[in-house]
Amino acid sequence: MRSTNAEPSLASLRPGEVKPRGWLRDWCLTARNGYVSRLDEVDPAFPRAWSADFHPRGQYLHWGDRNLGAWCAEGGAYWFEGLVRLAWALDDAELKDMARRRLEPLLSRMHPKSIGLVYWLDRDDPAQMREVKVDGAGFIMGASGRTARALLAYYDATGDERALRAVVWSADDPRFFAMGNPLTVPAAAIEAWRRGGGGEQLAGAIDSFLANKPAPDVWPAMRYGQSVPYGDLRFGVRRDDDPNTDWPWQLQHGVLAHESLFSFAKVFLWTGEQSYLANIREWLALWDEKTRQPHGVTVADEQYGWAGPLRGTETCDVAGDILLNTTMASIAGEGQFGDRAERSFFNAGAACVSRDFMHHVYFQTPNRPDNSDVTSAGPHSHGGNGCSYETKHWPLCCTAALTRILPGFVQWMWMKPRGGGLAAVLYGPNTLETTVGGVAVRITTETDYPFGETLTMRVETAKPTRFPLKLRVPGWCANPAFAVNGEAQSLAAGGDGFATIEREWRTGDTSDIRFPMEPRVATMRDFNDGGKPYCSLSLGPLLFARGLAEIDENTPQPGQLTDWRLDSSRVLDGATVERDAMPAFWDWPLASPLRIRATAADGSPLELVPYGCAKLRISMFQDEAEQ
Repeated sequence: MRSTNAEPSLASLRPGEVKPRGWLRDWCLTARNGYVSRLDEVDPAFPRAWSADFHPRGQYLHWGDRNLGAWCAEGGAYWFEGLVRLAWALDDAELKDMARRRLEPLLSRMHPKSIGLVYWLDRDDPAQMREVKVDGAGFIMGASGRTARALLAYYDATGDERALRAVVWSADDPRFFAMGNPLTVPAAAIEAWRRGGGGEQLAGAIDSFLANKPAPDVWPAMRYGQSVPYGDLRFGVRRDDDPNTDWPWQLQHGVLAHESLFSFAKVFLWTGEQSYLANIREWLALWDEKTRQPHGVTVADEQYGWAGPLRGTETCDVAGDILLNTTMASIAGEGQFGDRAERSFFNAGAACVSRDFMHHVYFQTPNRPDNSDVTSAGPHSHGGNGCSYETKHWPLCCTAALTRILPGFVQWMWMKPRGGGLAAVLYGPNTLETTVGGVAVRITTETDYPFGETLTMRVETAKPTRFPLKLRVPGWCANPAFAVNGEAQSLAAGGDGFATIEREWRTGDTSDIRFPMEPRVATMRDFNDGGKPYCSLSLGPLLFARGLAEIDENTPQPGQLTDWRLDSSRVLDGATVERDAMPAFWDWPLASPLRIRATAADGSPLELVPYGCAKLRISMFQDEAEQ
């Protein structure tokens, strides 16, 4: 029987061990009262998701048909994952009951001969296997792998063995592994095995796939398990009418890229082969250099490509970026991946959804002076309204995927180091309740971070217990300060990006942290537009923008200046940071309590607010210093 060859440096906690507080809880409650509990009202597809009454066959195993197609399988996958994690993060009885009811068909109807999680089909029937393979293999198997994440989260939260069994049955046949698009079924199999599920059949399926995996020119998802082929690098724009066969490797779908890199991170845990992690780092470095937007996520207006003020990022990729980076933080144990996840979450995560959590964009652009679509920059148009805040967009993937963003971040704020203790990977107000060395530990983090610089962690333990507390030191912070029970600690980040306090912890101990934030400027060129120079301003993990007064989230008040320009060489001269008290309830207000005051290139005063507070905005400014 096979055993894994690698363990993550930091182990993820179960849903519910970390609970949001303060402004983060406010946002979670808005999400709970919005899409997370109401998706059944948004589109008829959602009630059909993995239900006991809707069993698509043949051509309808594909996603394309709005009424009969199996798109709802992928939508359910994304939604159920967010639903489970948020239900336990909030300890919400109504949401927990909803999660149980929605997953029950998968828990009670799965059988050992199911085709993936398509429990109404039988793998021993050649005709039914042909149905899947011919008409919907990539889609329905990809959806099965994604849905397995929701089932595994449910198993972690509840201990219901039926959830783990269902995942094992869905992934113990190597024929399913190369059907999924992207590479989600092998990742699900590996995670089920790591939880003690399956046996020789599941392990054999994983080994068989890895020994006989298809070539990248046959299955593009495999490209992300290899080193970046820089010699072939050429970016362009995929047009709506381009057939899939004309896609060069650089123009692959952004969601496929994120999900496949995530899956190869899981393959590393199975094989222990360091090349998989090295290859993921290469891909991230490529995106950093060419495609990473100032809000933290790559360009992904269907495909990834050159960054720029009017290039779009699909909301699915915001969730995928946070999942990928927190997974890498867990496996590699490096704080830099926490930096990446925070940048994406606090900026792109806030901008993709409305303040009431009932409207969203399919694509977000760094500059959104009006409701013009991403087509203003030339790429995939998505029907001409992809940049509008709407109740839903077709296909419904982004509507469902945005439910994952908040609860995933909350769950992954804390992790457990392989050598023992606790690690603060992501920051914000929260309460952690877990055990360390068999001792119950509770840590309450009180903070306005990232809108403030200070955090106080209050410790409660069932009995005095010694363990290391690892604290991520953000890469943007030059002079962090730490104190325990009021006594300053001389600490510095190690090579992993964490500072460590090891001591005997008792109830009443406090750890005070300060991450001083200074405004900083970043420059870039838009190679979608001949290399035109731009710059952006940040404070801590937050991108800042010139927010435009709104009639509503899609309509600016008329007569506002949008052609703001900065001189990157002088914009920080005299720039100031202003902070007011946080509002009673946090909803990303345009009247932000945190502001940067700077000076435009023409000498005009310029007030900037956090990017997520500005639904209509300029965050990438033409740079006069580079003209």
